[in-house]
Amino acid sequence: MKCRPGIGFILALVVLACAPYLAFSQQTAKPLAEQELIFLLGKNVSSRALADMVKSYGVTFELDPQVLDRLKKAGAGDVLLEAVRRTAKPPSSAVEAAKPVAVIPTPEAVPPLAQQHLEAGLRKLKENDYGGALHEFADADKVRPDWGPVLYHRGLALAALGHYAEAAAEWKKYLSSAPSGTDEEPIQQKIAAWENEVVRIEKTRALLVAGDQQVQRRDPRAAAQSFREALALDDSVGPLLALARLELLAGDYKLLAETAQKTLALDPQSALAKLYLADAELRQGEIEKCLTALQQGLTFNPYLAYGRALMGQALEHKTPPSGGQQKPAREGGANAASAEERNRLGWVLWNGGHFQEALDELDKAALLDPEEGRWQCDLAYARIAQRDTAGALAAAREAVRLNPASPCGHHTLALAMERSGQHDQASLEYQQALKLISIPNAESLLRPPMHAMEADVSHRATEKH
Repeated sequence: MKCRPGIGFILALVVLACAPYLAFSQQTAKPLAEQELIFLLGKNVSSRALADMVKSYGVTFELDPQVLDRLKKAGAGDVLLEAVRRTAKPPSSAVEAAKPVAVIPTPEAVPPLAQQHLEAGLRKLKENDYGGALHEFADADKVRPDWGPVLYHRGLALAALGHYAEAAAEWKKYLSSAPSGTDEEPIQQKIAAWENEVVRIEKTRALLVAGDQQVQRRDPRAAAQSFREALALDDSVGPLLALARLELLAGDYKLLAETAQKTLALDPQSALAKLYLADAELRQGEIEKCLTALQQGLTFNPYLAYGRALMGQALEHKTPPSGGQQKPAREGGANAASAEERNRLGWVLWNGGHFQEALDELDKAALLDPEEGRWQCDLAYARIAQRDTAGALAAAREAVRLNPASPCGHHTLALAMERSGQHDQASLEYQQALKLISIPNAESLLRPPMHAMEADVSHRATEKH
């Protein structure tokens, strides 16, 4: 009799380079336990590989927010968490409470069309297609308003999607007309848990908003307090990224690296966390590590102008090819230090979605230290993302004037020329940027094209940190 292989065998299969699941799929496998997934995550098995296994063999545990939180803390990425949501069964208390709803007859006759939509919704709920289930329940509600089974199962679907307030409201309506003999205690407990979750989420969101406003008011100490309180309520990616913004603002690159690593432990595909790690490594002189993190971050999300600006700064630190005319390093001064602070503040505001304020600070950095070309490069990248072609061209040309051997100067000039329709000149500038870079796969670092960067503004405006 065949049975599910042990953890060691699963690990061996995962690391095979060729057809990793072929042998595994030929066995009669049993569902994976939560502890097995956490163990495999600890062995650096990718979330995508584990997601494929979950889809193929299922899981033994029930869908519960605490389970998802433990998996996330163990390093599960979105692709694995989504596979678990679609595969795991609803909590047993909810399923047990649901049984009498489905089988107890109602005193009134049920229209056949309402019954059909309810049954279709239950099938989709069982398949973890929560959006499809809600659609069917809505159609059933049009035929038979406030029908108990619809209210109950709609509450389950809403909770599975994280809409806890709406889920609690549905179950309260259900209890107000629940059939005789319904065990109300587990339902009341679940309503209370959902309402507590709503309070926690609202408190966390309010603290993050307050902290962001304090950053705008240039009050980093108060912002740090708000972000830390949010993190205490919700040890997740959003509060960690908010805290990382403050560490970037303070120029505390050791702490920034630590916070970025904590974020990546929760979400290994967080583009912004990778970019913060790259920034910290750049400031600490780890150029090769910086470039690796940059490539990964820009692969996860090619729309971030902050990442393109970091890439430009990293390339400036590389030794140019033979014959390159790199400008000698300048001695810094008070204006240079102030320009550095303004530049950091600009990207902190940019990553918070405050684009115009960010541009103002990046512009001030360039004005404070007008002989430093990298401030002009950063300004050009930001203006390209804002579709300010004339401003981007001016900043890029100034960067090249200040340092003719500047890769980011020629790169930004190529992007701005492309945006203005000067395609032949843009191609020449792009090739010049490539010639000045003495690293392999340089072309991949200088992409995506200009139109992808422009999406940064609308993308970052809606992205949750």
